[in-house]
Amino acid sequence: MIALALRSFAHHRTAAVATGLVAMAGTVLVTAMAGLLGTGLADRTAAADRDFLVQFPIIMGGWICAIVLFAMVSTIGVALQGRAGEIAGIRLVGATPTQVRRMVAAETAAVAVIAAVPGLGLGYLLGRMLLALLHRAGLTADGTVFAPGALLPLGGAALVLAAGVAAAWLGSRTIAARSPVADVSPAPGAARRRSGRARRTAALIVIGAGLASSVTVLWIDPDDILTTALTGPGCVLVAAGLCVLAPELTAVADAAFRRFPGLRRTAPGHLAALNLAAAPERVRPTVTFLTLFVGVAAGTLGMQGIENQYGADDSTGQVMAAINYLVVVLIAAFMAIALSNNLIASIARRKTEFASMSLIGSTGRQSRRMLIGEAAAATTVSVVAGSAGALLSILPFAIVKTGDAWSAMAPLPYLLAILVGAGVTLGVTAVAGRRAIRTA
Repeated sequence: MIALALRSFAHHRTAAVATGLVAMAGTVLVTAMAGLLGTGLADRTAAADRDFLVQFPIIMGGWICAIVLFAMVSTIGVALQGRAGEIAGIRLVGATPTQVRRMVAAETAAVAVIAAVPGLGLGYLLGRMLLALLHRAGLTADGTVFAPGALLPLGGAALVLAAGVAAAWLGSRTIAARSPVADVSPAPGAARRRSGRARRTAALIVIGAGLASSVTVLWIDPDDILTTALTGPGCVLVAAGLCVLAPELTAVADAAFRRFPGLRRTAPGHLAALNLAAAPERVRPTVTFLTLFVGVAAGTLGMQGIENQYGADDSTGQVMAAINYLVVVLIAAFMAIALSNNLIASIARRKTEFASMSLIGSTGRQSRRMLIGEAAAATTVSVVAGSAGALLSILPFAIVKTGDAWSAMAPLPYLLAILVGAGVTLGVTAVAGRRAIRTA
């Protein structure tokens, strides 16, 4: 299976590149945090900086690892959808589901190892740049020198590799277990229903944990740093739980087309509605990443806006502001890479569909508008879900800090997160769609 996995790269370069880019971006972020942690643990680091340079990368690194795992699962899932025929052929010649999953895991491991080489170098540069920015902001002493060592950055790269292999093992479970021939028995449907229940239960648990973390601040002193420390993870957990519900959110978009016939009056709108109903898995990665991005970005920016206006303006507040803004920037960059990869891979797999549409009379413009319609539907449900999750997460924080729940509804953080997320989604869809339709 390992030899087969290595030989398959020649036939799946696009999927390998998409997986490699996500793995490299994840390695860059994790090793940068590991470098800062190594600096904090170094003997020559000033004692005043040690606590911050230890706590900051541990908190950030944990969030980044969770997001990398989500991104890898989604990217691998999109790539495997285009290999359903190949995997069915492997199953027909005797491969078991476990062997197929091992093959996919071996492919991902090989790609992650290759991506780790530039990722380590870029991660070193990013960590050095972050420490320089902390120096410039006055959050660390000028005498603190970036000293990551070798062990922690290599451990960060190994952690991303392990996350990629775990994502491949989890993401390939459904397609590996699928029968290679037509199967009309009720077992697969029953298995999907059980899997769906387990997924929804896990999502509700994560959302509940996030809301519990946020609500806890109602019993904490407004000037205590724990108000921010609990609300930030609450935003992340709620957004993560919502993005696990991507299939249900996609079904909401499909129901909107059914409920409002006016959306289907044009040919592109009608085609987009048919695609959402027949193949909702095409937009699920978009819903996953956008929901996560909008929820975390809007929640974190909204929380920090309240803190800047009503909180204490001291060194601790500056540190937390730096952490929160850095969270948004890093997540935005990583989500843009992962979202773009998934959109490009998903659209590239539809060249046969675009060619068939051209043969039956559809123009290139209509096909592009169909793609934009699908992306717009995914964007709409994602920004609504992400914004609602962000609002619920920071509402207790707003009440504690200001005594007024309306302060949680400041429009600027939500508009900024929505504009960036929607801009990336629609822009990449338009560019990748134009190229795929033209070559089809």
